Amino acid sequence: MVLSALRSTFRSLARTKTLNHGELVTTELSRCLGIADLTAIGVGGTLGAGIYVLAGQVAREEAGPAIVLSFLIAAIVSMLSGLCYAEFGARVPKAGSAYIYSYVTVGEFLAFVIGWSMIMDNIIAAATVGKAWSQYLDSIVNQTISTAIKSRVQFDSPWFGDYPDILAFGLLIVLTIIVALGAKMSTVVMMALTGVNMLVIVFVIVAGSFYVDGENWTTNGGFFPYGTSGVFAGAATCFYAYVGFDAIATSGEEAKNPSRAIPIAIALTLFICMVCYMSVSAVLTLMIPYDQLSPYAPLAEVFQSRGLPAGRYIVAVGSLLGLSSAMLGSIFPLPRIIYAMAKDGLLFKFLARVNSKTDVPVTAAIMSGVLTAIMALIFNLEQLVEMMSIGTLLSYSLVAASVLLLRYHPDDVGLSKDQVKELARKSGSKDDSEEAISLVEKSAGKYMKYTDAASPGDAVDDTVGSKPDEPSGRSGYGLLKNDGTDQKTDSKKTPPTIKTYMVVSISFTIFVVLIISLSCLLAFGMDDISRIEWWAIALLCLFVAALVCLTVIIETQPQNQMELYFKAPAVPFLPLLALLCNTYLMMKLSAATWARLVIWLAVGLAIYFAYGIRHSVETLRKRAEEPSTTMSEDVTGDGALDDSQDVAEDTKDQ
Repeated sequence: MVLSALRSTFRSLARTKTLNHGELVTTELSRCLGIADLTAIGVGGTLGAGIYVLAGQVAREEAGPAIVLSFLIAAIVSMLSGLCYAEFGARVPKAGSAYIYSYVTVGEFLAFVIGWSMIMDNIIAAATVGKAWSQYLDSIVNQTISTAIKSRVQFDSPWFGDYPDILAFGLLIVLTIIVALGAKMSTVVMMALTGVNMLVIVFVIVAGSFYVDGENWTTNGGFFPYGTSGVFAGAATCFYAYVGFDAIATSGEEAKNPSRAIPIAIALTLFICMVCYMSVSAVLTLMIPYDQLSPYAPLAEVFQSRGLPAGRYIVAVGSLLGLSSAMLGSIFPLPRIIYAMAKDGLLFKFLARVNSKTDVPVTAAIMSGVLTAIMALIFNLEQLVEMMSIGTLLSYSLVAASVLLLRYHPDDVGLSKDQVKELARKSGSKDDSEEAISLVEKSAGKYMKYTDAASPGDAVDDTVGSKPDEPSGRSGYGLLKNDGTDQKTDSKKTPPTIKTYMVVSISFTIFVVLIISLSCLLAFGMDDISRIEWWAIALLCLFVAALVCLTVIIETQPQNQMELYFKAPAVPFLPLLALLCNTYLMMKLSAATWARLVIWLAVGLAIYFAYGIRHSVETLRKRAEEPSTTMSEDVTGDGALDDSQDVAEDTKDQ
């Protein structure tokens, strides 16, 4: 009985998301966003504090003029994860980004952890930028705002800031209302803010080029005053300047042609941001020596010091607008992530209600926006910064892992290239979206669905009656099963099987353990490696050799030949490298950041085990399919079966 209960619990935690083809192309949300809209969301959410504050700080303290190379390296590392997101955006164009990608690949429990971490990360990011916006405006008016507030009320606690930041609170509430008014309204505002921000950046580059002095790159330590180690240290910091493009993937259900638009928008976002960061950094360090840059408002101060005071105010306007768009870019994905999790039953169902007028989950938008505003109201900037980015890095890592695993799975997952083209053609020629979707389903052939997750033992049972080297008739890991009519397979290549997939899964699991170990060694034992301590060098060689062997084993296994609208190149090398970079950056985060993540996850897991696991749509669907004699073994209890009727409820708010 105990073993049966444990097995049932494991199956519930590992169960992957069930989707049919119709669910991949239909949505309650409004499909109103094109490539330009999605790019504006990505650029607006990414191109903020990094260009106005971070560039000066990294140049002054870590890299010097070589910050140009730091931004280039950071862009390349970000592109590794960006390409993985792009492939999943083409495969599974649903709201939820990394959450939904994880759910269809590695199971419900890890998907909840990622989704809950993404909620935290976006809340903290928006609150942090809101706080920075408030402090920047306050510095322009010589601390008049903070002085007036402190004269009336102050906080006397180490857990909170010095005073309630009413300005940041009010701004975040306004942006929350904009998000609640609809995706199109949000993107219009985002495009306006981003457009002005880009004009200011062009002004900085053009006007600053008249004040450049090449000696600033050749004297005072030259181009590499902190050495090559400073370049990579700066790249680790600059990496966070590219965080924000994943907001594009959360809009999968609001993009007109997501399988095409999401990959293009992600690539454009990262390229535009890279060019802006590198250009501004080059001009900045050529205008004055790197060690004379202001640590807080370098762009504004550099124009003041070079005798162009008007430039200071132009930069100030660009800074405020850039920070505003970054705030909006962090708030925008929040209701989409919450909506996806609530619709799957992992969060409370009322959070998935979509307003019929705005086509937005308004309740989720308002609740997440108010929580974000409260965080900015009571905490100081330093406390918020420490909590940033860990959720994003976790998401990047799991998306990279999911891309790799799906490439080696014997079954097809998501929309094929032909289905995407057919959908675009039919939806472009017909105004009636339902008719277009019906035509696509006809072109897809047989009804496709996901099967339930099973233990490795079940995977063996599923192959009974089939040849050992042929793909199983059923997926043991809950992935999309296609009849093969749409799959373009190279006859010269051996298709993957359950056996080869298990080889990849086991090798990858060991690879992850070794990556974590190697990242810990690099993060905490670099001094020992630089001193050529024998034990550090031995561990380094051992880890690298083992990782190379495992990579070779994975690479030699047959890949799924399903044609996608976009495929990440160089699999398995690209996702494995992305995983290594993301894991290393996570190991560099402070212990306080990990402690806060544990606290946040504890709250989330309490919700999951008290509510989510019992009301999960996948659990209820499975219980409805199983014989009644086995239902008592399910961890959700007999009473949860009555909730199965809620699976078909229309969550649209009439």
